[in-house]
This record gives sequence, structure tokens and C-alpha cells, in this order.
Amino acid sequence: MPVVQFNLVKDRYPREAIHALLDDVSEFYAATLYPDAEKPPVERVRAFVNQVEPDLWATGGRLVSEGGQDSPYFVCLVMTGRTIEQHHALIEGFTARIVRHLGCPQDVVRGQVVPIEPDNWGIAGVPASVVRRAEIEARAKG
Repeated sequence: MPVVQFNLVKDRYPREAIHALLDDVSEFYAATLYPDAEKPPVERVRAFVNQVEPDLWATGGRLVSEGGQDSPYFVCLVMTGRTIEQHHALIEGFTARIVRHLGCPQDVVRGQVVPIEPDNWGIAGVPASVVRRAEIEARAKG
């Protein structure tokens, strides 16, 4: 389920920096959501970037193409039931990684954690609540 989307102004950051960001946040996301896992399930993570033309992005009422501040924005999705500490760690960690890899000032980064009910999330066309129940039952049978 872990999905994170980064919205960035197009052509502001080197492709290699974006790749490094995506690699880093994938590992971080899995480790944060599954802290007790010996090998956090990074294969569950989806991380992607949307690039917005500078003339279609405004910060503080000013288009980036006309000198407005570039201000990366992220949205990450988590199943309900994650702790507030995990939410805070995600906000802090995604922000730090954006700053590290893209070199932008921390004070311009914005983002949010969006909790999703398992009945409202699909995995291979099946509600996550059903998938979870099947996984729990399979583990119980050993």
C-alpha cells in the first residue's frame, strides 16, 4: 500500500537526483512502516514524481515561471492504524530526503500523510481489508 507522490516543477532538478530521491524514499518508507521487519517489504512501495510546467505552478500567488518560489510538495498514503509517530517520521523523513537530494531549502517543502481505510484501497482488484484478512488467516494456519 505505501504510495508516495512528489510534485516538482519540471526541469528544475537533475534526473539523477530524482532517481536517488526515489530510491532513498522507497527504502525509508518501508523501514518506517515496518520497523520490526528483518527485511522491510520495499517491493510494496510505490514512489513517483509528477512534474509540473513552471507556468502551471504558483507559490504565494506568483507563477514559478515569473519568479515564484519552487516548492516541492509530497503526498504519502498509509493504511489507517499507523501511529502518529510514524506519520510524523514520514513527514520529517520525506522532507529531509527532498532537501538532501534536490538541494532545495527545507522551509519551502510541504507534504501530507493521508490515512486510507482498508476497505477503500484495492490490491489486485481486491479490497485491502479482504487481502489482510486472508494473510492473517494463512499465518494462523501456519
